Amino acid sequence: MSKTLTTPGSSGKVIVILLFIVVIFLGVISFSMAQTSSTEYCISCHEMKSYKEELEKSSHALTKDKTAIECKDCHIPNNFGGQYLIVKSVLGMKDMITHYLGDPENLNRREMQHIARRFVTDENCRACHQDLKKDTDDKLLSEIGRLSHEAYLGENGKTRRGCAGCHFNMAHLPEFDRRYHFNAEFAKKLPLKKEQ
Repeated sequence: MSKTLTTPGSSGKVIVILLFIVVIFLGVISFSMAQTSSTEYCISCHEMKSYKEELEKSSHALTKDKTAIECKDCHIPNNFGGQYLIVKSVLGMKDMITHYLGDPENLNRREMQHIARRFVTDENCRACHQDLKKDTDDKLLSEIGRLSHEAYLGENGKTRRGCAGCHFNMAHLPEFDRRYHFNAEFAKKLPLKKEQ
């Protein structure tokens, strides 16, 4: 019968080394996720600069505390977990493919719009807009707004629409949506440019 030679405590050293590697790996992942979620990183690609310009002129440029709203505040889940990792992975790959293999100079925002709204979670909207009975400046909602929010909350019927399904063009306004009367004030603040 052959004996395996092990030194006393060698399995403990292996566990410590593995734990150290796991901690380093998680630290690198956490740091890279945070860095790639910053607005500075998002706009480092020139095709994203127009989105930042739109955001800065929108009603969602600042929080109620007058701090700048970041891209991640709307587009990335607030809590780290499975949904966060999926969104970061899907959006990251999509953006890299578009930037390096696509035509970033000629983005078709009409095609992108419907998909992009899916990446604005209700939880992110509700982080700032907790009271759905009032408008942002504490005025009462319009009758249609009240009924819609009650349906969203399940108090007056039900709706499958999320926040971004009704409240589009809150932070970004492509050329083709500037014609709507409810976007008139936002549209006045933006330069005209040719879009698809």
